[in-house]
Amino acid sequence: MENFPIYMTFTPILAAMIIYLGPNKYITYLTFIAQGILSILVGVYAIKFNFLKTPQIIFLGGWSREIGITLRMDTLSILFIVLTVFIWWMIIIYSWNRRKEDFKFLFFLLVLEGAFIAFLQSDDIFNIFVLLELITILSTILIIYKKDGYSVRAGLYYLIFNSVGMIFFLLGLILLYSLSGTLNMEVISRRISMFENTALVRLSYIFIIASLGVKSAFFPVYTWLPRAHGAAPASISALLSGLLVKSGLYAFIRINQMYDIQILQNFFFILGVCTAISGAIIALSQNDIKQILAFSTISQIGIILVGLSSFKEGLYIGGIAHIFNHAIFKSLLFLGAGAILNRYGTRRVTEIRGVFKESPLLSIFMIIGILSITGAPLFNGYISKTIIKYGITNKVLGSTFMNIMNILTIMYFMKFSQIFFGESIVNTIRDIGNTLALGILALVSMALGIYMKGILEVSAGIDLSYIYIFSIKSLIEYLLSILIGYIIYKKIVEKDINIMKRIRHFNLSFEIANIMLVAFIFIMILWVRFPTS
Repeated sequence: MENFPIYMTFTPILAAMIIYLGPNKYITYLTFIAQGILSILVGVYAIKFNFLKTPQIIFLGGWSREIGITLRMDTLSILFIVLTVFIWWMIIIYSWNRRKEDFKFLFFLLVLEGAFIAFLQSDDIFNIFVLLELITILSTILIIYKKDGYSVRAGLYYLIFNSVGMIFFLLGLILLYSLSGTLNMEVISRRISMFENTALVRLSYIFIIASLGVKSAFFPVYTWLPRAHGAAPASISALLSGLLVKSGLYAFIRINQMYDIQILQNFFFILGVCTAISGAIIALSQNDIKQILAFSTISQIGIILVGLSSFKEGLYIGGIAHIFNHAIFKSLLFLGAGAILNRYGTRRVTEIRGVFKESPLLSIFMIIGILSITGAPLFNGYISKTIIKYGITNKVLGSTFMNIMNILTIMYFMKFSQIFFGESIVNTIRDIGNTLALGILALVSMALGIYMKGILEVSAGIDLSYIYIFSIKSLIEYLLSILIGYIIYKKIVEKDINIMKRIRHFNLSFEIANIMLVAFIFIMILWVRFPTS
C-alpha cells in the first residue's frame, strides 16, 4: 500500500511509453486500461486511509527527510488526485473519436497526467519546481499541437512567460536553502520559523508567490492565459482551465502552509478582487466564445484567491471547494464549446445560432454548466461561493463583492447564451464521446450542488449548518441578480459601446507583461515593508 503513490505516478507514464514505442490502432486502447488501473489505485488508497486523516509520508531511497525525496499524501493531495483522474477520464472520453489513432497526442496527455500526479504528491520544494516546469513544457506541446501560426505563438508565449516566472521561484528556493540547509518542505517550515521576521525569509516568500501568481493567472500577470486557452484544442483548453491552472493554486496553498506568513493576507484579498473584477469586465467585451470562457477562468480564479486569502476555516475551505467546482463546470463549458466550434467553424458568438434547436441535449448540459458558474441554488458553484461570502470577515463587504461577481458572471454568460437561440445552419451535433463526457460533468455539477455541503462537513470536519442547499431567499437573490444583469447587459454590453471595443482590442506586449511581473513583485515588497534586522 505504501508504494501506491509511486504506482499512481508511473502507471500513465508507462502506458504512454508503450503507446509511443508500439504505435498502431489497437495499442492506443491501452489508454483505457491504464486509466482504469489508475482509478482503482486511487480509489483503494483513498478508502484505505479514510481520506488520510493522518498524513502519510513516503521516503524514497531510504534517505533521511533532510536530504532525500519524500512524498506527502494527505486529504488535500488525495482529493486533488481524485479530481485529476476524473478530469483526465473526461478528456480522454471526449477526444477519443478524433484522437484514438493519434499515439503522439495520447503519449503527451498520459505523461502530463503522471507528472501532475507526481507534483500533487511532492513534499520537496525543488521537485515542485522541476515538476511545474515539466508540466509547463508538456502543456506547451499540447497547446501548439495544431501547429498553426496562432497556436505556436500562443504556446511559446505561455512557455516563455511561465519560465520567466519560475526563475523567481528558483531564486526563492535558493534563499530558502541558504537559510534552512534543506529542500524538504516540512523541515523548512520548522527551521525558518526562527527567521520569521528576517528580510530573506520574506523575500524568498515573495519571489515564490510571484512565480505562482504567473502560474495561477493572478492580476496583473495573467496575459498568457487567454492566448493559450484560445489557441489550444478544446480538450486541452478544458484541461488547462479546469485543472492545470490549479497547479499554481495548489502550490500556493502548500507554500502558505510551509511559511505560515500572515502579513500578505489583505494583499491577497485585494489581489483576488482585482483579478475577479478585471477578468469579468474583459470577458464582457469579448465576442470570441473561447475568449469569453478564458477570461471567465481568470475571474473565477480571483474568487478562489479571495477564498484562499485567509487560512481561517470557513474562507479557506470555500476557496478549495471552488477550485473543485470550477474544474467541473469550466471543463463542461470548454468541452461543450469545442463541440460547437467543430460543427460551426466559427468562434464568434454573434455568428453561432440555433444550438438548442439542433442539439438540445448538448445545450442542456451546457446550461447546467452556466447555472453552476453563475451560482444558481442547487448547483455546485452556489455552495462554494456561499461559503466564501460568509467566510469574509466583513459581512457587508463579502456580500457586496459576491453579488457584484454574480451579476458580472451572469452578464457575460448572457452574451455567451445567445448561441442557443435562433435558426441553425448546420446539422445536429452527434458524437457519443462528446455527449457522454458532457453528461457526466453535468451530473456531477448537480450532484455536488446537493451533496458537497455534507462532503465538506465530513472530510474537513467543519460546521456548515448556516448554509442551506436551497432557500427562497437564495432563489430571490439569484433571480434579482439575473434581472439587474439583464438590464445592464441590454443598456451597455449588447450595444457594444466604444469602451467595450477598446477593452476587447487592448493587448499587452511580452515586454510589458514582464514589466508587470516585476511591478507585481515590487508592490509585494512595499506591502511587506522589510524590517531592518
